[in-house]
Amino acid sequence: MQKVSDITGYQRLFSKFMFILGHLEEKKIVLYFSREVELVNRTSIREPLDAKKMIIRDFSNLLDTIPNQDDQVTIQKFLRYLQSLIRIKQVVPPVVEIMTVIKHNKPLLYHAARRAVMTSSNLHMLFYLDMDLHLAQERLKQFDQ
Repeated sequence: MQKVSDITGYQRLFSKFMFILGHLEEKKIVLYFSREVELVNRTSIREPLDAKKMIIRDFSNLLDTIPNQDDQVTIQKFLRYLQSLIRIKQVVPPVVEIMTVIKHNKPLLYHAARRAVMTSSNLHMLFYLDMDLHLAQERLKQFDQ
């Protein structure tokens, strides 16, 4: 007879397995998430300018690949990107600029993600950031050079 703790351990393991299995169909999401983790782990205090360049390049890659849709997969991909962005501690990522560009270039995705985020989430405040679009694009280009 198995102990209750063994059964709950198996249930947790099974649910993690099912979570991973469910995302195997969306290989891009799994690869994208691993890239986000790699981005967070790669940055160090010795190379803040390189870290910012990497953040800008990843953002422009996201901007090129993510569709302006309000489906759940796209919203989750975008929210995972934002979550990884605010976890970066080595440099101050250009979050205001990124949110401004997303708001103007992908409005459907932006508003769908804003509605999907709960008010108690740490991402909630990001959707209230705004600045001049021209200035945001200039600042992003400045770091990407």
